[in-house]
Amino acid sequence: MLSPFHNRRVTGVHYRWTMDAHQISAARLISQGLIGPPPESPTGTDLSTAGAVVEHLGCVQAQALGGALVSIALRLGPGVTDGVAAVRAAIDSGEIVRSWTQRGTIHLTTAKDLGWILGLTGARIMKATAKRREYFGITDTMLDTAAELATAAIRDRGPLTREELLEAFAPIGAGDEYGHARHLITSLALQNIIVQAPLIEGKDDMKYVLTADWVPTPTDLDTEAADQEWMRRFVTSHGPVTVDDATRWTGLPKTRMRKAIHAGIDAGEIASTDIDGTDYVHAPDLEDRLAEWETAAQETMLLPGFDEIILGYKDRSATLDPANEKLVVPGGNGMFKNTVVTGTRARATWKRSPRKTGPRVRVDTFPGERVDLESVESVSATHPAFV
Repeated sequence: MLSPFHNRRVTGVHYRWTMDAHQISAARLISQGLIGPPPESPTGTDLSTAGAVVEHLGCVQAQALGGALVSIALRLGPGVTDGVAAVRAAIDSGEIVRSWTQRGTIHLTTAKDLGWILGLTGARIMKATAKRREYFGITDTMLDTAAELATAAIRDRGPLTREELLEAFAPIGAGDEYGHARHLITSLALQNIIVQAPLIEGKDDMKYVLTADWVPTPTDLDTEAADQEWMRRFVTSHGPVTVDDATRWTGLPKTRMRKAIHAGIDAGEIASTDIDGTDYVHAPDLEDRLAEWETAAQETMLLPGFDEIILGYKDRSATLDPANEKLVVPGGNGMFKNTVVTGTRARATWKRSPRKTGPRVRVDTFPGERVDLESVESVSATHPAFV
């Protein structure tokens, strides 16, 4: 029986890959740019700058902004001496912004792409959160007033911190309780009226600006083209992935994501593969890159808690044993710990040592796993989180 991703035109790529399930994590590390040279865009552009890395990944989870900066820095070219500074500069220059792009969760994305991404997800999330806004007493009229107040305050004073934005909302009672304030801000962001843009100096936090002023020339895509572009980015940057991974990552309907993946296969931008009886999709050149870089993918890496190699999949078992998920996400409350990945598998959590002498990294190894602590210390010497 043909795969549901089987190409219907001769221009597509479908074959049975000789890779087995044990190689999926290595292939994903390579796709994401954590191993090997930065991938190239379809136009041949070198993806070695912060903005290009974010564009390649599609979106980067940024609930813990400091960790997101490190995640991007880890994917920059070897010639970048201070990766986090490079990412911060890309944010302050207007190339990268932060908003609630998908699943009701805040992400970094490229400013020029924010509009079409929210065009896919914003109205859906607004509909899904309507009951919560009603619970906190937020009406459509109140949102209209909030938009007017935000516009006036930002144009008068420039980029505002969250606290300053809530001060502007004082006439409608924002800030009386957390949920009320949160839904006012996220609703304006989901409608693409405001966006988080420049960083607050000295902090891992960002101010709010008006999207129309900050992003004067957004990329314009219709819904079908936007679905296809988002899937191309997700598949080529995260593959091998399944349609369930894609649906979970975007928060969009499976039928639409499958259709967009088919379009990518037809265009030759995506390849489909059967791996141990499961249908996956990935970049067409991934098998060649895996052959070249699989050995390097075995090396030790220190990843932030919300890194896409852990968070970007519905099924994380290729990299993180399900038996250890609670050690990475205690209580299942959405807070992800930093992970030590070695031999392509997450085998421990880590954090910076508070001591001024001795090891720089404190490692909590998972039961039954082993981690070379000397390798961990060696990696920390040039790691962007420690620079």
